[in-house]
Amino acid sequence: MTTAVRADERTAWPPARRLAIGCEQLGGHAWGAVEPAEVEAALLEAVDRGITLFDTADVYGRGESERRLGQLFGQRRRESLLVATKFGVRLDAAGGVTYDSSPDWAEKALHGSLDRLQTDYVDLFQVHYWDGRTPIESTFERLESLRARGAIRHYGTTNFLPQIAPADFPGFVSVSHEFSLANRRHEADAGRCADNSLTFLSYGSLAQGILSGKYDRSTSFGANDRRAAARYVNFHGARLDRNLRIVEVLRGHAASLGRPMSQLAIAWILARLPASVAIVGIKRPAQLEDAIQSLSLSLPLFMQRELDEISSNPGADHEPGG
Repeated sequence: MTTAVRADERTAWPPARRLAIGCEQLGGHAWGAVEPAEVEAALLEAVDRGITLFDTADVYGRGESERRLGQLFGQRRRESLLVATKFGVRLDAAGGVTYDSSPDWAEKALHGSLDRLQTDYVDLFQVHYWDGRTPIESTFERLESLRARGAIRHYGTTNFLPQIAPADFPGFVSVSHEFSLANRRHEADAGRCADNSLTFLSYGSLAQGILSGKYDRSTSFGANDRRAAARYVNFHGARLDRNLRIVEVLRGHAASLGRPMSQLAIAWILARLPASVAIVGIKRPAQLEDAIQSLSLSLPLFMQRELDEISSNPGADHEPGG
């Protein structure tokens, strides 16, 4: 299927800056102590500082992230922003998870997201995970239909790179994967995205916080923080040991530049993947400032090489998801 595209349909993509704000923490679920008012203040400041892309999902806090984002932005700022959300992860009352990439669920999920976001369109509607059953072409055909109706502007995928010809689906503009100094598993996918004029959106840019330098082997997380779970291997076992070696290299370079470690970790992504956008989760305004400052940080080549080398061993595999 090929759909004609008017020139004005692409005017809002790609985002104006190479930084996007991840809004999972706005949902307030399993991220430790989160004060929604602080997150909201950071989001409003991000808009004032020129950030345009905000990434959420229908399952973040069981819709709470979308609801709060809709209350915060609503129609007041809508036209100047790019709101990205996701569908395809279905939760039952007991917390069970199933994946559903079907066309009918895509449309039903979109209507729920539009209600919670208090908007009549989504700029980027993403398939959160592929269910392994639905032909992705049939999902994309429905997304093209939703796009023709004006309910979505663009669409993309998260956690998988579909084996299709992007040129056949003109509304398909992005792929999102976890990528950081702690997890370079999807670096080849990022290259394939660039070859096909798709924007690569990296999430987990600080590896759930381990690259900020605030945590060590003595760190423990409470029951309300997902990082206590063994599947968040960045904080456990051999993967933690490897990450702490990366952190030590980061720490030395950060000290020599007089910059926080988190800025270097984000700047490394932007240098390593020149056509990418880094998604950074924010809990408070101070974290936003670090993310924004990373945009102006040019890492010396010798620092890039040392960080490339220390992070090149993939270590233990993991997929905490985003």
